[in-house]
Amino acid sequence: MVKHILIAHDLSLEADIALRRAVQLASQQQARLTLLHVAASQPSPASLAKLRSACEETLAKHLREYPVPDAQLRLEVGHPAELILQYISLGNCDLLVLGSHHRRAAQGFAGTTQERILQASLIPVLLAIDASGAPYLRALVAVDFSPCATRALRQTWQLLPPGARMHVLHVHEMAEIHAREETEDTAMQQALFEQYIADESAALPPRAVQLSHGFRVGERYRCLDETLDSERPQLLALGGHSRDALSEKLLGSLTHSYLEQPPCDLLVVR
Repeated sequence: MVKHILIAHDLSLEADIALRRAVQLASQQQARLTLLHVAASQPSPASLAKLRSACEETLAKHLREYPVPDAQLRLEVGHPAELILQYISLGNCDLLVLGSHHRRAAQGFAGTTQERILQASLIPVLLAIDASGAPYLRALVAVDFSPCATRALRQTWQLLPPGARMHVLHVHEMAEIHAREETEDTAMQQALFEQYIADESAALPPRAVQLSHGFRVGERYRCLDETLDSERPQLLALGGHSRDALSEKLLGSLTHSYLEQPPCDLLVVR
């Protein structure tokens, strides 16, 4: 169960979309909510008062739609990524919610504040892009038997309201030319996945959420894109590990790709 949600807000439209999602989840989970705004430089007293008023007004607007038991505002001065990570390191929040990143088209996702946070965050990070802010009713979790993918599955289960559906996908990666071939390795991978689902289903806390799963063979991006098209999830959850052993801090290439163009709200769990 999520007990404390941190929303990093810079008063942009994208951050306001994320705030609505954070408030909705905090209301659903009966969790604490902290809105953190980081100013790059020390504002004058008059500017600080104006900034606080704008943040309070923005927060109050969303709280009218989704009441939250405990909502607070924090204003800080400094580097956004460093201060957000510092707040996370205190260990009193369970989920960080961010808006879509700002970047020049030629720059890509690499080097943005969001990437720095995702590389170092000790808690799950939710990138919220859905302006409706409606409760999640359909979620897709891509798993590869890694610990972080399993944590993504369990975190998603906790974020869904009663009546929602969570679909778990495992892709056995293989060249497309061989994807239709039935091999001993494919059969073994499918059996492992079925056992994995059985084990996770038994371990998940009882909730009125439907769990389904699918096993695909082929190129992982194509298989995941096709499943996104068929499932139409409001939330996609991925483990944030790297398949490359060079650095544990590198985001996995699949996660990195979907951060560039999120198809829906994206939950990244390390």
